[in-house]
Amino acid sequence: MTDNDALEVKMHELRTIGEEHAKAKASVCLLEHGRKIILSTLMKEVMLQGGKMETGVAQEREARADPRYATHIQALSDAVGEEAKWAWQKKIVEINFETWKTKMINQTVERKNYA
Repeated sequence: MTDNDALEVKMHELRTIGEEHAKAKASVCLLEHGRKIILSTLMKEVMLQGGKMETGVAQEREARADPRYATHIQALSDAVGEEAKWAWQKKIVEINFETWKTKMINQTVERKNYA
């Protein structure tokens, strides 16, 4: 495998991981904003079921206790874990790339010293 081939393999790996990381990050963003939407929706349901006498704090308490909210929070947690996994994978590839690049530079310098 030539140096250019090795470089292309590393760049392809970095692109692939970068794409997965971007998807995971988008999922986290969507779920973060969705959390606010679902909380508001649930609070509105509580207000409509309990009458207008329900305070905002009581509505929020009931909404946060709803199983749909708990399910959403679990999905958010999973998405954050996935994003962290891909961020770490990306970091590993970057470190390996920098190590490879340093090795190539050192080999080039060494060849020039013998020429």
